[in-house]
Amino acid sequence: MQRRYTGLTPLGLTFSKVAGLTTGGVQNHGFYACALKTIQAPKFLKADGGWDRIVWMAKTLKEQLAGFIPEEIYSRIATEEDAIEPKDLKEHLKKIKHPIVTKFWKDGEPVPMKIPLTGEMWPGDEDYVPL
Repeated sequence: MQRRYTGLTPLGLTFSKVAGLTTGGVQNHGFYACALKTIQAPKFLKADGGWDRIVWMAKTLKEQLAGFIPEEIYSRIATEEDAIEPKDLKEHLKKIKHPIVTKFWKDGEPVPMKIPLTGEMWPGDEDYVPL
């Protein structure tokens, strides 16, 4: 997602809504705001599966980052031209054999995560004390 994209994401959110969820010091699970330089880093999202976790990007952003997205995943990242509706995106990812389907889904279906509400800890992190 990027500021210049005026359409909706597959989550049904506009840029301004996403920006509101990722700025101002409030962290919302499932959202990650970063600068273009961060996306260009070789270790981008490495601990979470890296580029294999990226399933959709605004076309202009994808084109802007073409030199940084691994060749084997570039054509498998959907844009607004491929799908906007979640069910259409899901079918698209299956059809093109996106790595998210083969590496992270079970039996061709996404595995739902129990995501804590804003301000709640992830299960197992109850003893975590921020520095």
